[in-house]
Amino acid sequence: MNSIDELSRFSVTLAALASLGALTGCEDNDFDPGSRVTGLRVLAQQADNPYARPGEAIHLTSLSHEPAGRAVTWAWAACVNPDSSSVEGCLAKVARDSQSSGASPLLAMGQGLESFDYTVPANALYGFDQDALPLAQVGLVSVACPGELSFNGSRHELPFGCTEAGSGRELGLDEFVLGIKRVYVRNTDRNQNPAVAQILFDGAEWPADLVPEVEACETDDNQFDDCSKSLSHKLAAVATPSSFEAGRDEFGREFEEQLVVQYYSTEGIFEDEVRVGDDPETRFVARNNASGQELRLWFVIRDDRGGVAWTERRLRVR
Repeated sequence: MNSIDELSRFSVTLAALASLGALTGCEDNDFDPGSRVTGLRVLAQQADNPYARPGEAIHLTSLSHEPAGRAVTWAWAACVNPDSSSVEGCLAKVARDSQSSGASPLLAMGQGLESFDYTVPANALYGFDQDALPLAQVGLVSVACPGELSFNGSRHELPFGCTEAGSGRELGLDEFVLGIKRVYVRNTDRNQNPAVAQILFDGAEWPADLVPEVEACETDDNQFDDCSKSLSHKLAAVATPSSFEAGRDEFGREFEEQLVVQYYSTEGIFEDEVRVGDDPETRFVARNNASGQELRLWFVIRDDRGGVAWTERRLRVR
């Protein structure tokens, strides 16, 4: 099953990033790296208030790509303080709440719903012991189906069905996207989403309206080192200084945010798909079969408290 590439709670080390980056250069070249977007993907979701207060409205926005141009049907559901913060745990809580209230488990379903508005229940913090308050959260489950989406609460482990428009073929779990965006509920704390200060291309600022031309590598495998370094280009998504938040939270705990940058493209190879926020530079090379194409690249910056921001650029391959 596809899932949203959300790193909502993590501790980043250079060693961990090195292991993630190594996926690009693995020995089996038959598999596309995770940074290559060739099918329906939801790369990130942003809440305008990653730390929301009881009764507060939040707006969610999705970064998605459907390269085949199919119409995508979306569905949204919410779980308040589930026993488990996984998708499965949230869906179980949605089902229980629906049974007890008699209300529909779905908050919205239809095409064009990449964005969604939700109001945190006013009682979201009721019944919590002081020690458990840091765990208070709302899970916003989303489903993106490149066809016709249906809901059936008695269905197998997932209560959603996704069928291909026209043929009626039921799509497999790897053909649609199910994910969860966690929003933490707080009385006073805030977390600002990070912001992109600039995108760099070979050390120079890369404006959004500039489409540089690059040469393609002679190979179509997935090993970055198989291409001449002279054909690669340095890329960096730079976060604003204020994106690196630090301080003391409402529970008296000191924090200092860690940021990561994730790189995605419709074609090509990144030397490192993930970099730390204070050292974001990677290298990129276009593969041979990208010749004559215009590529889309996405740059996603995440903090370790649920904040996220992104931007996009394009490259033309000769």
